[in-house]
Amino acid sequence: MNNHILNNLRSLSKKRGDTSAFANYDEFLPWSDDVSPLLEFDDALCKKFEFWSGHVKSAYNIGRETHHQALGECIGVVNQAIKKLEIPTPEIESNNLQLKEIEYPNKVTLKWLYHYVPWSFWAWLVGLLISAFSLGIVVSETEFYKSLKSNSTKQTSELKKT
Repeated sequence: MNNHILNNLRSLSKKRGDTSAFANYDEFLPWSDDVSPLLEFDDALCKKFEFWSGHVKSAYNIGRETHHQALGECIGVVNQAIKKLEIPTPEIESNNLQLKEIEYPNKVTLKWLYHYVPWSFWAWLVGLLISAFSLGIVVSETEFYKSLKSNSTKQTSELKKT
C-alpha cells in the first residue's frame, strides 16, 4: 500500500522553488486534488498541505498573483511525504511481538499490586481519598450538617429517656 502511495507521490512531485511548476491556477487545482488523498496516511502532513493549498486558492480568489510561498510549501509537503515513505520501517516478526501475559495470583497481595498496577492509578487513588476526606471536613462545618447532627442527637436522647 505504501509503495503505491509513494509511486503516486513521486509522479506528482515538483521541485521546490521552481516558479514554473504550474503555468496557471487551473494546473494547480487538479494537482492539489490528486495529492490531498495520498497524504491521508499522515494526519499532520495532510493538514499542513490543506492549509497551504487553501492559501494558494484564497490568493487566487482575491486576485493576488503572489502565492509563491504557499505554493512552495505545498510542494515541500509532498516532498516531505515522499521522504517519510522512503524511510525503511523495521520489519517486526510476530514471534518477537508476543506480549507478556500477566499471571494472576490466587491471592492479590500488596506486593503483586505494587509490581503490576501503574503508578498513575495509585496517584489517582490517593487523590480521590484526599478529596473525599477534604470534602468530609468541609461538609462537617456547614450549618446544614450541624442542624442534622443536633436533631439526631435530640431524637436519640429522647428515645433513651423513654
